Amino acid sequence: MDILIIKLGAIGDVIRTTSILDGLNDKYNNCTIDWVTKKESSDILKNNDLIEKIHIISEELKNNLKNQDYDLLISLDDDSEACELATEINSKRIIGSYLKNGKRVYTENSSLWFDMGLISKFGKQKADELKARNKKTYQQIMYEILDLDYKKQEPILILNNNELNFGKNFSKKNNIKNELVIGINTGAGGRWQDKKLPIEKTIELINKLNNNIENSKILLFGGPEEKERNNKIKETIKTQIIDAGCNNSLIEFASLVNLCKVLITSDSLAMNIGIALKKKIAAFFYPTSAEEIELYNRGIKIIGKGNSYCSYQEKCDDPPKWDVDEIVNAVKNLA
Repeated sequence: MDILIIKLGAIGDVIRTTSILDGLNDKYNNCTIDWVTKKESSDILKNNDLIEKIHIISEELKNNLKNQDYDLLISLDDDSEACELATEINSKRIIGSYLKNGKRVYTENSSLWFDMGLISKFGKQKADELKARNKKTYQQIMYEILDLDYKKQEPILILNNNELNFGKNFSKKNNIKNELVIGINTGAGGRWQDKKLPIEKTIELINKLNNNIENSKILLFGGPEEKERNNKIKETIKTQIIDAGCNNSLIEFASLVNLCKVLITSDSLAMNIGIALKKKIAAFFYPTSAEEIELYNRGIKIIGKGNSYCSYQEKCDDPPKWDVDEIVNAVKNLA
């Protein structure tokens, strides 16, 4: 049984989609699974023994794959590039998105997912309503559309010894020993403005954690987009924090997240990395839905107060109100 998965991005979505690999392997004994993704997502798949080949999307790849036959094609992205590739590949069966007469469509058995997305046959307004009403996690939905036996299979992110050593060396450099390590990732990239915890609330959170949780060390995380934001936080806080940096590679970032016992995070790449590394998670949500996220009984969800929750607005009409003490208490319960 030869299977091809097309899941290009975003990186966090690629990580959580790895949860289907165990289910596919259980259903289709001795199957061979290939995966097409973008270059920036490939590193998080490379140590996974359940994947035979990782293909980087390109024009050359499209031509090469035309000469291959797959028993099952799983196409899980709704952009034109993914749908076009899915249409050109020879497969006996397809589940998910593809092109039909130049239009992005999806198979009926994948409706549970794509009905809520950008290419929904119902249009955007109805899709948003369905997404807001959804009570199933992403993993549940994937297992249903693929007709797999869902047993809360987890996403897979494996760091090899060299990759783990990056975090270990960081620990030595910053004198991290037996303390409770708390990671804070309160940014969320550029698209969803209100996913982020405001800078002043983040500063309040750091100060309260330092004052209320003994024998702890706090790591401040971020990517390139959070560099200015994190500098403002470091300049303003009155208590101690360790800067994890904003220019780490994806795997270096994951190696640093792996140092944490508890990770405080927005609905973001950091959250998906933390989940895959089996960390305890205090995750806060707004305007995206918390229902879709599976924390595997290792986390607590905090939802911002406001009428734009679950609206998926890039800039909310009603910005969230946050109770920092609620996040502090979540960390205490998880520690």
